Amino acid sequence: TSYAECSARERLARLLDAGTFHEWLPPADRLTSPHLAQLGVPAAFDDGVAIGRATLAGQSVFVAAQEGAFMGGGVGEVHGAKLVGLLQRALRDRPAAMLLLAESGGVRLHEANAAELALARALRALCDARAAGVATFALGIGDVFGGMSVLVAACGALALVPGMPHVPFLIV
Repeated sequence: TSYAECSARERLARLLDAGTFHEWLPPADRLTSPHLAQLGVPAAFDDGVAIGRATLAGQSVFVAAQEGAFMGGGVGEVHGAKLVGLLQRALRDRPAAMLLLAESGGVRLHEANAAELALARALRALCDARAAGVATFALGIGDVFGGMSVLVAACGALALVPGMPHVPFLIV
């Protein structure tokens, strides 16, 4: 399976030091969007994003990986709040780096106002972390649209993995 075809957690397992990922707010916590059920739309127990801490080459890192298979990786209220919390904790705890594995079609139109607000807060938290010296990296997998494209572009470094596995990385 190519990296582009992996799930969010499979990507994390391939990238991070083996066995070091500790997920915050995992699916077992059943944290779902408050809006989707009202609209009769299926929810995911992690709201489409895995966040936590791990090590990479022995260094402490905080990570977020979006699940493109859930609503195209679209950001909703809870998804965005998890990103905000991760970035605020990075500012507080100062890991060696904060990594964002992004695969997103932007915000979910079902929750556009709440999601846009969450992304604005995430951008503020990202800028605060960068200003405090936290290294921030984003890896865009396939297509990244809307507010998520702004968030990944605001990271200190960005690499893009196009959707086709035979296309090489593009480093911006």
